[in-house]
Amino acid sequence: MKKGLKGLMNINFSEYYDEEDDVYYVTFKTGEPSGVVEVDDILLLEVGAFSGLPTGFRILNYSKQKIGAVEIAVKKARQSVNMTKKDFPGIAAMRSRQLTEALQKTLAAA
Repeated sequence: MKKGLKGLMNINFSEYYDEEDDVYYVTFKTGEPSGVVEVDDILLLEVGAFSGLPTGFRILNYSKQKIGAVEIAVKKARQSVNMTKKDFPGIAAMRSRQLTEALQKTLAAA
């Protein structure tokens, strides 16, 4: 992963790998203020303050992670966020897809 590499998929997101801290960041460009929810020791999920939907994620110790461990963390992340919020049904489906596609791309690059 190159420092400051921009996302190449058809969703509006950016990615960044901090080599010094060994953290991989992905942010969906929602503009919504977010907080961070710790899913486990590997994955931190950024969650929108208003919608409660994913706005990005961080993978800790990225260079040391095995794909299987990250995939388990991803399953936990999807369970920890209610992706079917009745107030935001269209957005929830889009964010769910963004989360899945960005994580798949991340795992393919690992």
